[in-house]
Formats: sequence, structure tokens, C-alpha cells
Amino acid sequence: MAPVTWNHLPPITWIATLDGQEVCTIKRKDIGGWTAGWMGERLWPAPSHLPKAMPQPTRFFGTLEEAKLAVEQALAA
Repeated sequence: MAPVTWNHLPPITWIATLDGQEVCTIKRKDIGGWTAGWMGERLWPAPSHLPKAMPQPTRFFGTLEEAKLAVEQALAA
């Protein structure tokens, strides 16, 4: 698999691109933290502390680095 490429759209958006296709958008929240939202059919798994929750297309992260790492790990799986 090709590596993830990150494109920055200042001031608050990062877009993950894989094989030339945009797959995920990370945006800074006004309240702090970041949300990563998949484009297309991909979903984040439900958090382990909420076993009855449904998978969601977006997920909250405390830092940009944490969000980017989670996206890269999800795409590598």
C-alpha cells in the first residue's frame, strides 16, 4: 500500500490522500481537539468503553498528531 499523503488547507483542515484519492479529513474544533471524518463508506469502530455504540464516520482526538496516527493505522489495517 502507498503511504498516506497529508495536504494542509490552512488554517484548520488536513486531508489524507491515499493513491491519489482523498480518504479522510481532519479538522480543528473551536472548543479544542480535532475530528477525523472518513470520506465514503469507511467507519471508525465504536470506542471500547461504549460497547453498544455504533461505528461512526467521525471520531474526536485531543491532538493533531494523535488523529493523523489513528488515520494512518486504520488505513494500514
